[in-house]
Amino acid sequence: MNQTTIPIPRLVVMDMDGTLLNSRKEITPETAAALRRLQDRGTRLVLASGRPERGLTRFARQLDMKRHGGILISSNGALARTLDGRTLYSNALTREDTRKVLKHLKQFDVIPMIADGESMLVENVYNCMIELDGRPWNVVEYEAHSNGFLLREVRDLSEAGLAPEKILTAGTPAYLRQVSEKMRAPFCDSLDSMFTGPFYYEFTASGSNKGTALKTVMEACGVSSSQTAVFGDAENDLPMFAHAAITVAMGNATEPVRNQARYITASNDEDGIVRAVESWEKIREQQPASDSGKR
Repeated sequence: MNQTTIPIPRLVVMDMDGTLLNSRKEITPETAAALRRLQDRGTRLVLASGRPERGLTRFARQLDMKRHGGILISSNGALARTLDGRTLYSNALTREDTRKVLKHLKQFDVIPMIADGESMLVENVYNCMIELDGRPWNVVEYEAHSNGFLLREVRDLSEAGLAPEKILTAGTPAYLRQVSEKMRAPFCDSLDSMFTGPFYYEFTASGSNKGTALKTVMEACGVSSSQTAVFGDAENDLPMFAHAAITVAMGNATEPVRNQARYITASNDEDGIVRAVESWEKIREQQPASDSGKR
């Protein structure tokens, strides 16, 4: 990763799955140590994910982000909050839109899931299997355990009066690709919807994306685009690239992300974030002493 003139950013924004987390859904010790060094130098960290906020907090604790003023962008940009609980941005679905989407989804072989406090709401905990890589796979268990949720059944989600940050649907990847246009068709002018993984398709309020939330976060932090770095691997990270001068694609990123990134680092299984941080630190070490205090 060749960065000959980039100082250490004041704000470092990272996607989670496929970026900060390796294939085992872990932050490696090397990555955690590099990010703690950044924070000790005054850099603020932001985790930006399609995951609900509850699914980010344990990783924030691992990085000691609360002590350094860290921020969580969750639900694909529908919510941004500081770790001491201050809301910077919120754009949830309305109850009526939620009801309409959930009713429409009944005709498809997908599994809707909605985060609600400590619970993940589903209509039937036994309707939990999709096909992944040719094998049956319990996607409901995966989603609940990955984010620290307890499962709770609701007889009919569409009649539960919910107004969530997002509606998550899961399905067999080939089937989701086949029906996704029909799923989104009634809402294409009123809501945002997107794939956030091969077996996940999500609905959010119009204008909710990671880029919109990041713009608000940057304004709240008093940070410019030239002082902001964004790491990502998937298309739902691209809206954030529009607000940062330092855009970094992971080595495992999709082609559209690699094409739009200014830099490409190693993959999430090769500590790609560490390599970027070390390159910034090397540049800092090479700066003349008289320049070391400049921002």
